[in-house]
Amino acid sequence: MKINHILAIVALSVAFTVVGVPNSTASGYELPLRGSDLATGERYNTFVHETGRQAEGKDIGARRYISDTNWSWLKSGGADGKVLNNWVVYGKPFYAMAPGKVIGCWRNAPENTPGSLHPNILKNAGGGNHLWVLQDDGVIALYAHAQPGSIPSSVCPKTPTYMTNTKGPGGPNPDIAKDAEVSDGARINTGQFLGRIGNSGSSKGGPHLHVHMEKDGKPVEMKFARGLTTSYAGGKASLNGPWAGLNGKIMPEASILFLPPRPQGNYTFNGSTPDEFQRLATHLDDSEEVANIVTCKSNGSSYNSTWVPAKGLWAMHHGMSAAVAAEKHAFYTQKGYKRTSSYTCGNVSVAVWRKL
Repeated sequence: MKINHILAIVALSVAFTVVGVPNSTASGYELPLRGSDLATGERYNTFVHETGRQAEGKDIGARRYISDTNWSWLKSGGADGKVLNNWVVYGKPFYAMAPGKVIGCWRNAPENTPGSLHPNILKNAGGGNHLWVLQDDGVIALYAHAQPGSIPSSVCPKTPTYMTNTKGPGGPNPDIAKDAEVSDGARINTGQFLGRIGNSGSSKGGPHLHVHMEKDGKPVEMKFARGLTTSYAGGKASLNGPWAGLNGKIMPEASILFLPPRPQGNYTFNGSTPDEFQRLATHLDDSEEVANIVTCKSNGSSYNSTWVPAKGLWAMHHGMSAAVAAEKHAFYTQKGYKRTSSYTCGNVSVAVWRKL
C-alpha cells in the first residue's frame, strides 16, 4: 500500500481504517505466489538464505495459524509429516516474477520423502523439477523443487524422469545441467502459471519453492512491487501483524511471514469479523483493490464487502460512531472526496470515500 499524507487522519478516531492509493508506481518484480491461493489463516514464510550465487534467494514454505505462538506447517493436527500432501505448502501454484525466456528446465524428476532423498537423486539436478529463465532485464531466475509433471510441457519440453548428464556446461550458466539446457525455450509472461510446489531435487527437509536471481555469476536482489511481511522470529507472529508493505523493497533478511497480493479483479467477501475485515482491507489495498460497497450487521459484528480494481485516492473507515462518521465525511468532503458507500447498523457505521 502506497500511503501519502492522508494517513495522518487515522489519529482523529479509533475507527478501523484503510487509506491508500494504487501502488502501481512502485517498481519491482511480482512475487512468485498469490494471496488468493492461501486458505484462511495461512501465510507463506521464508528466512535468510545461504551465501554465494543464491545469497539473495528465498526458500519459501507455508504455515497455518493456530495461535500467535503456534503456526503449523501441516494442514491439520496430528497429520503425518512424511506424507507430502499433508504439508500446507505442498501443491501451491507458483508464477513468473518477470517476463523472459526459458533457458533450462526439468519437469518429471521424482519426489523425495520429507527427511530423506530419493535413491536416484544423483540422476537429477539439485533443483529437481525446475525452470531457469533469462528475464528481459538480463537477470537469470531459478524456480526449483516443483511437483513432478506440474510444470506445463508447453513451458518445459524435458519429459524424461532421470538425467544422463547433470553437470553444468561452465561459462555464464554453470548451474544449468547439460541435460536441462533449452536452446529455443518458451516465452513466459509476468504472472504466468509455472508449476506447483513440490519436494524434488535436493529438497530434503520438506516441500518448498526455491527462487533466486543472478547475473554474471553474482546474486541479484529481488525487489518486489507488492506484498506484505511481518516478523516470524521464534516462530511467533500475529495474524494482525503489524504487516509492512514491500513497495519495491527486498524482503527483510530475517525469518518472516509474508502475504502476496491477489490478482486484480472483482471480489466479494461476506461475514467478516471486524479483525478479519481489517486484515482483508489491508491485503486488498496492497493488491491494488478498492472497497466498492461495504455493509455491516449487528453493531459491526460482521461486514459484507465488494471490491474492484483501484483507481485514484480512496479511504474506508468502519466501526464509526455517528459523531466520528460525520467528522470523517466533513474531512474528506473538504479534501475533494465523494462518499461512494455508506451503511449504518445499530450504533456503528462504515463508509468509503473516493477521489478519482
